[in-house]
Amino acid sequence: MFEYPAFHPTKFMRMNETCPHCGVRLQPEPGFYQGAMYVQYGFAVAIIVAVGLLLYFLFTPSSEWIYIGTIIGIIVLLAPLNYRYSRAVYLYAFGGIKYDRDR
Repeated sequence: MFEYPAFHPTKFMRMNETCPHCGVRLQPEPGFYQGAMYVQYGFAVAIIVAVGLLLYFLFTPSSEWIYIGTIIGIIVLLAPLNYRYSRAVYLYAFGGIKYDRDR
């Protein structure tokens, strides 16, 4: 779906116009991926909850600033992956793309 690797600092957001393998259009209509923000928000909340629980049960930090700093750092580091996976999930859920074994 994407032209460059996920952790390329400036070009991780560039998408192909069509799939290089099967030729399907990856942007069904203008503004299609605005709905992917909701999926991205859900992923971010899941990451925040998971990291918060891990910190609480494994390390028991004494200050809330340790929670806040760690969670913000992890969210920033995982932002390119969150961006890509939210678009992929949204495309497959609402883009009308079906798996075709012959292609």
